[in-house]
Amino acid sequence: MSDDDSSLPARRGRAALFPAVFAALTALLASLLTLTGASPAVAADEECTPLALAPFGNPGDAVGKARVAPDSSVCYTVTVVTPGLYLAPALDSSGNKMTRQLVAADGSMVDCSGDAYTTQGMCTVPAAGTYTLRVVNTGWEDEDTSVTFVPLGSTRGCADTAGTNWDQPEATRTTVSPVEVDCQPFEGEHGDRVRLTYGSKVYGDSLAWITDATGARICERFPDNNEDSCLLPGDGPYRAISTVWRAENGFPTEYAVKVRRLSDPQGCTTAPVRPYGPLEQQDFTTNPCFTFTTGMAGPYTVHSVSEDRAVEVARVYDAAGLSVCRYGADPCPIKAPGTYTAVLDGTYPFPDSRAGLAVLGRASNAGCLATGMGLYQGDLTTVGQYDCLALDAPQGARIAALTPLSSSGVDVDVEVLDRDGTAQCSASELGSGDCELAGPAPFRALVHTDDSGEDATGPYSIAFHRTDAANDCPVLSAGSFAANGAKATLTTGNGAFAQCLSVPAGAHSDVEVFQLIATSGGVAAKFSVLDSTGKKVCDRIATTNGWTLCPLTPGVAHTVLFTGRDQSATYTLTRRDVTSTAPSAGCAQTTAAEVGGPSVLGTYGDPGSLNCHQVTTDATTDVIHLDVRDTLGTANIVVLGGDGTAECSFRNRSCAATGSTTHQVLVQTPATLKAAPEYHLDALRIATADGPSPECTRVPSVSYGYGPVTGTLNESHTAVCAVLPTAGLDRFNAEITDTTGATATAVPALYNSAWNNGCTLSSSGSLCAVGGSSSTASPSLFVLGLPEKASSTAYSAKLACTSEPCGPDRVTVTTVGPGTGAAGSKVTLTVTGTALPANATVRLTRSGKTLTATTQSVSADNRTLTATVDLSDAAAGAWNVSVITTCCEFLRGTFTVTPGPEMQTAGAPKATRTAKTGTKVTVAPGS
Repeated sequence: MSDDDSSLPARRGRAALFPAVFAALTALLASLLTLTGASPAVAADEECTPLALAPFGNPGDAVGKARVAPDSSVCYTVTVVTPGLYLAPALDSSGNKMTRQLVAADGSMVDCSGDAYTTQGMCTVPAAGTYTLRVVNTGWEDEDTSVTFVPLGSTRGCADTAGTNWDQPEATRTTVSPVEVDCQPFEGEHGDRVRLTYGSKVYGDSLAWITDATGARICERFPDNNEDSCLLPGDGPYRAISTVWRAENGFPTEYAVKVRRLSDPQGCTTAPVRPYGPLEQQDFTTNPCFTFTTGMAGPYTVHSVSEDRAVEVARVYDAAGLSVCRYGADPCPIKAPGTYTAVLDGTYPFPDSRAGLAVLGRASNAGCLATGMGLYQGDLTTVGQYDCLALDAPQGARIAALTPLSSSGVDVDVEVLDRDGTAQCSASELGSGDCELAGPAPFRALVHTDDSGEDATGPYSIAFHRTDAANDCPVLSAGSFAANGAKATLTTGNGAFAQCLSVPAGAHSDVEVFQLIATSGGVAAKFSVLDSTGKKVCDRIATTNGWTLCPLTPGVAHTVLFTGRDQSATYTLTRRDVTSTAPSAGCAQTTAAEVGGPSVLGTYGDPGSLNCHQVTTDATTDVIHLDVRDTLGTANIVVLGGDGTAECSFRNRSCAATGSTTHQVLVQTPATLKAAPEYHLDALRIATADGPSPECTRVPSVSYGYGPVTGTLNESHTAVCAVLPTAGLDRFNAEITDTTGATATAVPALYNSAWNNGCTLSSSGSLCAVGGSSSTASPSLFVLGLPEKASSTAYSAKLACTSEPCGPDRVTVTTVGPGTGAAGSKVTLTVTGTALPANATVRLTRSGKTLTATTQSVSADNRTLTATVDLSDAAAGAWNVSVITTCCEFLRGTFTVTPGPEMQTAGAPKATRTAKTGTKVTVAPGS
């Protein structure tokens, strides 16, 4: 067994993972004990204090103490008579390591690193002589330091030799200093397998290892199979060396080191293999070792039972001291008859309570009680008790074992074993009815609790049911969405907490909705549904009002398992068809309307009730937009196809359904919310196999968004739609207002090619995303419907691109024409391209002068832009043409300005009279 450090005292029974942590521990020891430094020699004029070799145990005056300033050191001289291994622990007042050096008289450094394991952290002093031990403060503050120098090959100060019997008195010792090193000789022989435990009584840090006369570690560093024991090599004498360098309450402090033999252990308490049922009274003891003898191989339960009513798993060893079952292994597989050792404590050497041992053979039927299907009531009267119930069920049967969701008695776990003690089903599998008895009969149910203290004993109840075809559960008839539909009434209390129901093979559809409602008592309950092969088809966690969709296996009977509490409460459980034949279960039929058609009015009852509408259409390729609205905004929908598969998840937002000629829409206000007395269902055909519905506007471009569009909606005209030439990565802010000032505004939906609605509502408005994976073309369908809580709206709606341009087109300029114009005229220029923005600018430049055209229009498809340029002051000649957009400037050749027309006359002007001051003269053109 390799050495280990010890911190917080471990609880009895906790695993001791010595080999797994050795690397970290030896690193710690190395940092604590390795003597390193920068200056190997001692200054000639430096006075070093003599330090005596410390014995094991109380070091007395053999402790070097000094306050050391930062970046300074203190030195001591030590005289070695016997070469060998030495330990030099040096610590500050907080128990932190200090840097040390050990220097020989000739100035050479002594090796204090050791090898990788056996002498790790130990100083190998090569010869007798005087050495200098230096303690260096590499920190930032003054430190009070202490150091000892202990010969590990010495026996001076060792405690008296201790035995390795398990029943010997507990020896508690006291360590007075964090630099004290202790030695505990123990009796042992070559080949003995022993177990070492050690540590301080209070929280602290410690280290221990097994050695011989040398002081080096002699146990294997990595024992086979990760054993937590040591196979003693050599001939001894054997000792355990230990040190406690930190304790919660300071020093002196109590500690213990125990070495106990696992091979042919002596002083252990003998325990029997017990029958099932109440455990016979046993004497608790602080001795953690027990032996028990098995008459047959097989799995066993091996537990400690303490006087403080706690149960833990014991570790089991064979006669050679090798592990059979490690900590946490439950059950313990015993491979051969014989005597075995169970150890109850962990790595902490101080017993924290007295305990006994309970050993149960899982292949045994001793103490088992016969029971059939139905309710069984028992009582765990002793801590650690296992009850065994012999089941009347054949191989291949499927069963359930239901326990109350909570109880005033004890909460039990149930597992089922076959004849050989092999587990067949866990508690969770039994609780859901998903348990097949596949092993050899007979079968037994084991009942126990993992609770401790006062919760470890008390009465319990279990309801056993067959879940295959061989059951006598009452029939759960098919129900209806109508108020008078069939339902099962279930009651709990007075010992009742569970019930089974059956669904006959030929009396169910392929998918049904099962709903459980607590009608009194307010106590949550759960249910699960299984077919006759034992396959669980659905379940519902504990609820007071909950439903789930169950895909029932065609032509096969099913079992419904209901589990509640043993408290007074009543429930109803219903099952209703949600496939294309749902109208036979009271699902109201309606035909899908055209976009802009009227809504369907529905009335609603209590919160939690399920209403059903079947929306029909002509072809499976039709796409139906579905939404439910009410004045409180609390109604949700789930949409199912003709085969009952979900098309839209339970939500309070619109969705699109396709792939069936019938769509079952379930409307529910959650039981925790207030329900409006009525609601409106929108069911609009927005597309067919030929494409989007003709009522939808075809939008030629969304490069710079869509809209604004305006109009009115009401319950007779519920929505408008538009086909948008979007790209996959497009995202839009939906800017929607009511032009009358109403706060309730129209609700958008943006469907992509997969008919997913990409619009989400937040406090800042709606964000609509196409939801594709690339910027390639991905047309979408925009639907604008009535507000959630209002029956009319005068809308203004605009989709603004979050990153322009939207759609698949990028900004390009192909042509600008015409190419000429007369000086003094106004010319209309036509720009062609793609994604042309309305704020694009057309410019003519020549010799430092710029003419800017005024944009007149942009076509709806953003492919044509017209702009007028004034050539009044334009000089004749070639002008450079450019089009400037939000992204870039496109140079598109030249524009030629031609000279304007000149005035001409055939003769001189003619005047009517001679010009004089004060007279009017009329001049006419010549001819």
